[in-house]
Amino acid sequence: MAQPPLRFVQAGDLHLERPLSGVAEVPDHLREAFLEAPYLAAEQVFETAITEGADAVLLTGDVVQLDRAGPRAIVFLSQQFKRLADHNILVYWAGGQVDPFDAWPVTAPLPATVQRFPVGRVGNFEHQRDGRTVARIQGISRSPGQSIDDSGFYRDAKGLFTVGVAHGSAASPGAEGDRVHYMALGGQHQRQTVDQSPGIAHYSGTPQGRTPDETGVHGCTLVTVDESGHVKTTLVATDIVRWVSETIELTSGADEGVLLAQMEARIAGLRAKHPDRDLLVTWKISGRGELMNHLRPGGLSDELLAGLRQKHGRGSPAAWSVAIECDEPLCVPAEWYDEETIRGDVLRQFRELEAKGEIDLELGEFLPAAHRKGSLAELAKVPAGEREALLTAAAKLGMDLLSVGEDGE
Repeated sequence: MAQPPLRFVQAGDLHLERPLSGVAEVPDHLREAFLEAPYLAAEQVFETAITEGADAVLLTGDVVQLDRAGPRAIVFLSQQFKRLADHNILVYWAGGQVDPFDAWPVTAPLPATVQRFPVGRVGNFEHQRDGRTVARIQGISRSPGQSIDDSGFYRDAKGLFTVGVAHGSAASPGAEGDRVHYMALGGQHQRQTVDQSPGIAHYSGTPQGRTPDETGVHGCTLVTVDESGHVKTTLVATDIVRWVSETIELTSGADEGVLLAQMEARIAGLRAKHPDRDLLVTWKISGRGELMNHLRPGGLSDELLAGLRQKHGRGSPAAWSVAIECDEPLCVPAEWYDEETIRGDVLRQFRELEAKGEIDLELGEFLPAAHRKGSLAELAKVPAGEREALLTAAAKLGMDLLSVGEDGE
């Protein structure tokens, strides 16, 4: 018997309660986008299901943390579920870490077309079309902080195409999809297929990137199953704002003009590649040469950011430069370290601090006595993982300050 063709939309980690974050400042003209992007992206997920004529939407958890999102999220999801129901599209929802089975309020009953999976055991539903069972949908919801028990997933004994839905997996790497034909997984914000045979296991990622670390296209996955049981997964972009990371490597002779020209060219390329999205760009600059010494917060980096934001960040769509990061070490002539000058003394002290990682950076001692306890004192503590970056930034600042006036300024 041929497999009836199937069409699902898989989505998870909607996190309606989380606006965009991770930037030092949010420009006024993008403030609404930062707040509204999670809802607008989620709306595109449900619109995709309707447009594509999907049989069902598979929600793989962490849809919303209601105690943070409030009534708006309840109203929004109720409206979207009703839209789907009006098109005979079912929803199969596996609870994640922030949306456990019992989190949804009983005062806002879900439509009968929304099927929730139980906690602690795998639940089974027969997905029907025109009164005929065409697939088996299995799933399990999580209890916050608890692991998933995959043992209850199994392929239908009569050969029905079997779909599993869960927020994460306890299976060993490469075996996540072995128990069913297709395993829809949540819990990762980047899209990834982690198993191909004998069954497919796929994370659709989050529909909207939230931070500078969540770069690239985000969306939902359209899953199509043909008559032979072959599965095809297609990314459907739903993100409203897109995070981008651009790396530029400079040669030792490059100056500010060369760097700016490369940035301008990259922005033109990004606009062509992502013509209909607001872009949030983080620049990572590497290389050698004197220019690296001036690329720091409060220095040349801020000047470049201001110019790029003014020229490219205020249009529609915008290409807003979030930050310029340069982690290259200080690059100065070796003879400077031997000078009997203030500059030489400073360089030698930094070299000693870099070489002797056991020396604590006691920044709290520079605070006024009244502030050496409390929140300011906590901020003055330097975590071990940030020590090297702090020393690099301080060395660059020191050389900038000591060079003032060298050219008659």
